[in-house]
Amino acid sequence: MQNLMLYCAGILGILISIVHGYLGEFKVVRAVEAPSGQVKRVLQAIMFLSAVYWFAASVLLLITPAFMPSAIRPFLAIGVAVIFLTGSLGNLWATRGSHFGWVLLAGIAGLAFAGA
Repeated sequence: MQNLMLYCAGILGILISIVHGYLGEFKVVRAVEAPSGQVKRVLQAIMFLSAVYWFAASVLLLITPAFMPSAIRPFLAIGVAVIFLTGSLGNLWATRGSHFGWVLLAGIAGLAFAGA
């Protein structure tokens, strides 16, 4: 059951990271009328890097049951869960709960904690 939770968290994380990267670039970054190119590049980096980090963390969740020793699994799962939980809390704080992303990220964190 724990492995299934890690697999589900990993798949959801990969899907969310791809959607976040795509929509972040095409719906947010390109729509911003920034006073300078530097501001737009920073926003682009934030959108892109968060998607990359979530993708990498999600891949770790997917490979953990099959390739990681059982002694390391809980630590890895909890570490990845903390990454998603902090993303969720940051999203909740920044948008004051108006953006649904915090719920998705919290769900992935919960699955990863349960899989630990």
